[in-house]
Amino acid sequence: MKKYLILVCLFYCLVTANVAWCQQRCGAVHVPGARSERDETFNVAVDGGAYLVNRTVITIPVVVHVVWNKQEENISDTQILSQIVVLNKDFRKLNIEVPGIPAVFQNLVADVEIEFCLASSDPQGLPTTGITRTFTNNSVGIGGTPAIHYTSQGGRDAWDTAHYLNIWVAKFAGNIGGIGAFPGEGLPAEDGVEINYRQFGTLNVEPPYDLGRTCTHEIGHYFNLEHPWGPGILDCCKDDFVADTPPACETYINQCPVHPVVSCAGPDLFMDYMFYTDDACMGMFTKGQKARMLATLNTVRSGLVESQGCIAVPTHESFLGTDWVIYPNPVHDYLKVENTSLEGGWAELELFGIAGNRLLSQRFETSKQQSIPVENLPIGIYLLRIKNGQQYFTEKIIKQ
Repeated sequence: MKKYLILVCLFYCLVTANVAWCQQRCGAVHVPGARSERDETFNVAVDGGAYLVNRTVITIPVVVHVVWNKQEENISDTQILSQIVVLNKDFRKLNIEVPGIPAVFQNLVADVEIEFCLASSDPQGLPTTGITRTFTNNSVGIGGTPAIHYTSQGGRDAWDTAHYLNIWVAKFAGNIGGIGAFPGEGLPAEDGVEINYRQFGTLNVEPPYDLGRTCTHEIGHYFNLEHPWGPGILDCCKDDFVADTPPACETYINQCPVHPVVSCAGPDLFMDYMFYTDDACMGMFTKGQKARMLATLNTVRSGLVESQGCIAVPTHESFLGTDWVIYPNPVHDYLKVENTSLEGGWAELELFGIAGNRLLSQRFETSKQQSIPVENLPIGIYLLRIKNGQQYFTEKIIKQ
């Protein structure tokens, strides 16, 4: 009877996509037969602890393809950056929800040690903002269709999907919030994540999916995480191939439960990012999910680790005959600026926010190292510009 009711609900969603109670948050699906062999490989990698060998924090280069028809769909750079900030908090256990995770699950909360940057260099090694914008004639909703991945069909071609996480942001025809491609299952040209523009970032978005967690969820799929109830929504208490996530057969779509709630044998981990819970009720990945994601980066998505997409390149003409060193980048507290070839003279140093607002301006002697305090700046992307007359040196700075 339960399966029958779910089928009726899904059918109703197809014929009336505006009904909130049958909204489908995630459209990720498996290619039939493609999962079992890959899961066996990943389970061996996780059990063997390969993900722990010589690991440091991994930074993933991201390109965001905004595909728009109406101006409201052409979301701002600031809104895009707000999503990158959310991802870096969620994957590093820096989100404000962590202290509120129930005590029974606190020991499972993981710092995944994955971070994200808007790409600084494109596949050709040229400077980039990590954002593309494409007008489409599709006014119904190109999101969730193969066309979104192809410029010739009104979408935008992917950048090298082996070395960049491609995120397409657009209008969806139905109520699906996002789709994440499982590793190795689809066409390389379509590999990545798609997010409804109404659920991307934390600005100008619609509750209850207004905290950027749709993208966190879909990137979980991109790194080979299943929903906690397993691969099929009609199956109850099936395996998600992660040992420390309790079995569940409730999605909690459009819900914000109060712990404890039980759908299988014990309390549900409904605050896990891979449920369908409202954004405000999400707050964690488990250590087992971390192991599975890092095993993915050791195998089918290893190209992301090798990528040069986050390495900044000058975006303006640099000083002729000079050598500027900007470090560390990414930075946490103090940014160092020095020149290894100029013996004297003065230049002007400016620091800008992503929206173009100038945060700092000071003159300095080029022969002396500069130490710029940034510990009080919000996590995000900034531009550092050094100016001497009409010549510039500009570098993208990532604050973590």
